Amino acid sequence: MAPFDELQLLWQSQRTRPAQVDPAALAGEFRRYGRRQDIVNSVKAVLLAGVLVNVVVTMRHRPPILFALLSILAAAVLALISEWRNQRAIGALDLSAPSVEFVRGAIARLQRQRNPFHTREFAVLFAAVCLGYNLMVLDRYDRWPLAERILGHVFSVLLPASIYVVGRLVRAGRWNSECRPLMLRLRSLLETLEEDRGR
Repeated sequence: MAPFDELQLLWQSQRTRPAQVDPAALAGEFRRYGRRQDIVNSVKAVLLAGVLVNVVVTMRHRPPILFALLSILAAAVLALISEWRNQRAIGALDLSAPSVEFVRGAIARLQRQRNPFHTREFAVLFAAVCLGYNLMVLDRYDRWPLAERILGHVFSVLLPASIYVVGRLVRAGRWNSECRPLMLRLRSLLETLEEDRGR
């Protein structure tokens, strides 16, 4: 084999070192992510508070419907608090001295943000929506014919399913725009740390 061919083979067999990631810059990106999530979740909280006031004012004379809507709102607040807490923890990650295990944990946390609907809090929310709407249908039983009752119960089951489908689509879009760049940077940092560890 000619010396040039040997050098070319050696050059092609070497692994390229991943680009260096500045932990301080990456920490800044995580803080910006946390601030964006705070803004989004603050808007959600204000909307929930507005809906709560509206429900209490307009439905105070209809206890079954008031109870159903308050149950849905309580579950929504629980899900919002849980999601906000998880997102704030991600935004506050300290990447000043990252270790391989720490970066792997951060990647796992970001990955869980892709579909948070598999948590206990969101299961409670979907069950509350289903039960709440069924309670509202039951409140109307004396005024609705059989066909409307059946349609009401079908709607109360299909509503959480449709919320789940739309929520997953919206969440996937948000994850791709907000979390994917962070995930790529973390993976690059992980490769660098693993390579440094192997030396």
